[in-house]
Amino acid sequence: MKRNRIIIFISLLFSIAAIAALPFHPEGLIYRIIAESFDYAAVFFMLFYLTAELTAAVYKKQYLIRNLFTVIFIIFYTIVFITLKLLPGLPEELKTAVFTLRGLFLVFKAVEEIRSVRTLIQNISEHPAGSILLSFQLVIITGTLLLMLPFASADGSGLNFIDSWFTATSAVCVTGLIVVDTAVYFSFWGKLIILVLIQIGGLGIMIMSYFSAFILRRKMSFTEKRRLSFAISDNDYSGIIRQLKSIIYLTFTIESVGALVLFAGLGGRLGYTAETLFNAVFHSISAFCNAGFSLFSNSLEDFFASPLVMLTVSLLIILGGLSFAVIINIGTSITGRKKGLRLSINSRIVLIWSIVLIVTGMYLFYGTEHRNTLLHLKPGEQLLAAFFQSVTLRTAGFNSVPFSGLTTGTLLIMCFFMFTGGASGSTAGGIKVNTMAVLTAYIKSLFTGSPRTTIYRYQLSKTNVLRAFSIFQYGLTAVFLGVVGLVLTQDLPLDKIIFETVSAFGTVGLSAGITAALNTPGKLIIILLMFNGRIGPLTIIASFSNRQKTGTIQYPQADISIG
Repeated sequence: MKRNRIIIFISLLFSIAAIAALPFHPEGLIYRIIAESFDYAAVFFMLFYLTAELTAAVYKKQYLIRNLFTVIFIIFYTIVFITLKLLPGLPEELKTAVFTLRGLFLVFKAVEEIRSVRTLIQNISEHPAGSILLSFQLVIITGTLLLMLPFASADGSGLNFIDSWFTATSAVCVTGLIVVDTAVYFSFWGKLIILVLIQIGGLGIMIMSYFSAFILRRKMSFTEKRRLSFAISDNDYSGIIRQLKSIIYLTFTIESVGALVLFAGLGGRLGYTAETLFNAVFHSISAFCNAGFSLFSNSLEDFFASPLVMLTVSLLIILGGLSFAVIINIGTSITGRKKGLRLSINSRIVLIWSIVLIVTGMYLFYGTEHRNTLLHLKPGEQLLAAFFQSVTLRTAGFNSVPFSGLTTGTLLIMCFFMFTGGASGSTAGGIKVNTMAVLTAYIKSLFTGSPRTTIYRYQLSKTNVLRAFSIFQYGLTAVFLGVVGLVLTQDLPLDKIIFETVSAFGTVGLSAGITAALNTPGKLIIILLMFNGRIGPLTIIASFSNRQKTGTIQYPQADISIG
């Protein structure tokens, strides 16, 4: 299994190096350094693969005979590669020949390893986390190809590959960052494709696919129930079908009611037409799924004085960020269908933290911007705008005031809220309010000297605390690497780069106005951040760790100085 993954990794590096060598990419010292790094990394891992295989082989002579072609090629290519780097004045024909030879080797290895790769993919897909990972990738690829077709764009030219990939990833990962104006560039069919991608990404591919199976009266296997249970974070396999139906009905009901209210709000300004109805449906789905895509070039800035539009979109965002489990728990508690049922500890945490973050964000935004971007608004409109922007920081991505004029302090404050995000199991991104609650409880236990971590008189397990810290560390690492990557490849202000990076990882979609200015490496970095933020660190790690190692070996404890 490890051998297959190394081969896939080598092939990926070679492919990136090949793309980087194509003539249509921008010139520049930083870009050449990145392209060279991929070339060197590919050669290094190729040599590492050969050395590891040879070392692990029991009969090394038989291994060399059986893999003679691979051994000869790796040695030959390494020698030629070093020669080309040491003697840059060699003819271009020689470089082209080496490039072609490398491509032929990749084809050979692909044919040789196709069965092994298929086995690897099958093993990954059988794991719940792996299924989610692969399904998201498949939908993104499909969306990318559809957005490249001529009928998807208003002028019939189609979108180029990198921008199409960026847009599809942003839609499926319900982020909302755009490199082309959605309102102007795409045709009706292009907008419809984006809307479908948002709905699929917001609900989750597993939920959509298994609901289709339920509609067709097909029974779900135990493996399918296990995958779905992982997708919706519910360990009750027996009630999984009931939970699935509740999620679907709840989603379509909320989105339908939201669309009707928005149609009334938008119609007063745009007229009650079929186009306005489509706009209402689009923004209702985009808001509930916390996507942030808008069919207006300036997002919702033209409706800053419309309480009906602003409050409806805010409510849709809040509901989408609470998670289906919390909404269902609230509903059953209010209706009293189950006698004595109270809000779960998870629901209480989500509700309290959501209220605190919204109120705090509102007053911080108002305090820092009431003499800046809010200056031209009336007092009531200022509070409404501050409230709306605080809500959209829950990974929604709409804006009712221009973000290009925000102060650096406001941008940095907003980064904290975007990094935190919504609730676990919701359509929102970020590291989640549940994670922040656990981290806060643990830090409180350290200050009070308590040997146990508790929340509202409930004790948390060590596993919960470790997972929370793992997610927090993963998020900080992803944001740090994203910022470094963008700083090295873009000539843009640091504060806006930080804001863009956190917005991408938190799948927020708010931008300080630099998204369209990103070059190809910058767009690739943002794509990777959006995908990581939507899938989540636990899903990504779990998809590649489906085999648990067992053993009885115990190692001595180490005493390391901390602080």
